[in-house]
Amino acid sequence: MEQSRQSEGLLVDYREPEELERIMDFSLPDQGVGPEGIFPTITQTLQHSVNTFSPRFMDKLYAGSSPIGVMAELLLAGLNGNSHVYHVSPVFTLMEIHVTRALARLFGFKGELAGGLSCPGGSASNQLAMVTARNALFPEVKKKGYFPRPSVQEQEEMQKQGYCSFGPAASSTYGKLIAFTSSAGHYSLEKSAVIMGLGTDNIVGVPCDSSGAMIPSELERLIQEHIALGHTPFFINVTAGTTVLGAFDPIRPCGEIAKKYNCWMHVDGSWGGCVIFMPELAKTLLDGSEMAQSITINPHKMLQTSLQCSLLLVQDATIFPRANALNANYLFHGQSHDLGDGTLGCGRRSDAVKLFLGWKYYGKLGYQARIEKSLWNVNRFMELLAQDDFRGQKFQMLRLGSDHDDQTGAEAKSGRDKSKPSLLQVCFWYRPRGSRLIDWRGTERVWKDNIELLSSTAPSRATSAAVTPLLKATNDPYFSQTNTTTATADAADAIHDTSLTSSTTLSPSSSAVSLASSVSILSTASSLSSNGAVTRTAVDHGVILTDPREREEAKAWMEHVIKAIHARIRVRGGFMIDYAPLGAYLPIFFRVVLNPPTIRELDLVKLVSEILECGEAVGDAVPIPECCREKSLEDL
Repeated sequence: MEQSRQSEGLLVDYREPEELERIMDFSLPDQGVGPEGIFPTITQTLQHSVNTFSPRFMDKLYAGSSPIGVMAELLLAGLNGNSHVYHVSPVFTLMEIHVTRALARLFGFKGELAGGLSCPGGSASNQLAMVTARNALFPEVKKKGYFPRPSVQEQEEMQKQGYCSFGPAASSTYGKLIAFTSSAGHYSLEKSAVIMGLGTDNIVGVPCDSSGAMIPSELERLIQEHIALGHTPFFINVTAGTTVLGAFDPIRPCGEIAKKYNCWMHVDGSWGGCVIFMPELAKTLLDGSEMAQSITINPHKMLQTSLQCSLLLVQDATIFPRANALNANYLFHGQSHDLGDGTLGCGRRSDAVKLFLGWKYYGKLGYQARIEKSLWNVNRFMELLAQDDFRGQKFQMLRLGSDHDDQTGAEAKSGRDKSKPSLLQVCFWYRPRGSRLIDWRGTERVWKDNIELLSSTAPSRATSAAVTPLLKATNDPYFSQTNTTTATADAADAIHDTSLTSSTTLSPSSSAVSLASSVSILSTASSLSSNGAVTRTAVDHGVILTDPREREEAKAWMEHVIKAIHARIRVRGGFMIDYAPLGAYLPIFFRVVLNPPTIRELDLVKLVSEILECGEAVGDAVPIPECCREKSLEDL
């Protein structure tokens, strides 16, 4: 572990599965090997495992634990406690009650009964939230099963076929239960729908704005459409920190919608919930959290509590046994502190103890300082990537905010810049020497306009058009244009769209939109406002590819480059970073998670050098397509 912290240390001696099978002995004997025989296995395990303690582990949303986290794990393992009933685990039980109550208070849950439960991971917390919501809103499901009344379409079809009775569903108080979540939300919602028997088609993806946040007006539109079909919206999942971009859905507007339509609002703060330890940032990113019925938070991510530690917080902790208990009297004897009766299982590890001890050790201010250090690392890393002296190699940031977003409203007042990362993920492409600057987001938009609107195939986790044919098809991509733009911005959009199909903006040797022409048009459009409400400076985002063949070729090339660099970095073992997709039209990009507060500027500088070194080797081996080559003045 100490070696991995050194500037030249490795965090993993990486081997492919087949090779690792040959190196290590994974057989299980009849006769035990004893103390001497087991140590080679332990040594090899340490050698070939990923050392997440290293500050250069920037691959996932979690990072290495802290010393107090390791101590907590030793305490849990040594006592081997089981926090299902109080009398076999009294101290662990009280620690869990007090730490969940304290967290609930931070989020604005002020009632005397506010609290929560620890769960084996964020997916389990989200699942418990959805099950508890269903059982609380429709308690008959718990005993009688799930029998929704037929939808309007189903009733019409059955009547046409001569059926007069709908069986047990005829007297049901609810229609098909529908849950809503951001199209960028975590897949655990679909997993929960499978386990609960709701079906993944009934998890409705709500379009996001250009920063990856759910659009409240789209949420309400989809709810109304499902009500018109005879369905019953019951659960709204609001994401606080998406997996890829770290985007925060607007909690307060979604809370108002949930209240209006009698839905349970859950905040999935598995990643971003720990921002609650930064009061000023939480005022913006977590505004409205007190309106939620439940909140998931994973301290094992941003707070470096050892894996795993996930907590589900609620306004009233008695909702868990009221909604989920089965009164197994051979185990539970009426003790109000028996936490297991409110869960979906039986035996349970008291993972909340790790946060309790960590909070005791570091304090709220200590946790705040850890997050602040990580945010500083994000800003510094972006400064390093923005430098333009890499011997012809370059980095291109994933543009989050739209060029046409309104920055004069609430967003501007909050001080948030949607064009920059909300959290600790930095997303970018590597540009090999000799490649041109391509506006991938602009190309994405053209691709969407020219292809997807003409296609009958809906994207992954589509809006409700994918749920029922009665709804008008809305095959939007991952992002949807926000409806908060001003009229001037809309005019700019219209002019911009017109420019994309105008032959006068095309270079004779390429189908890419001429940058100078489109920038000029946008600058003109931005000055149309007579009251000066919109003032923009054109930014060179690169060329927009309009030819379908070139778009496919360019996307495939960039993905080849990113994957090849990623593979080289992984095998070298000095760093671990990842890549991620974002919808059907953008090429995959690097996603570096600067979570460990132990990251030094030296580590950031070395990571840039690592990508450049691996990129140079890949760039020499992977030819640049003609449409992606840098153009000289003579070429134009």
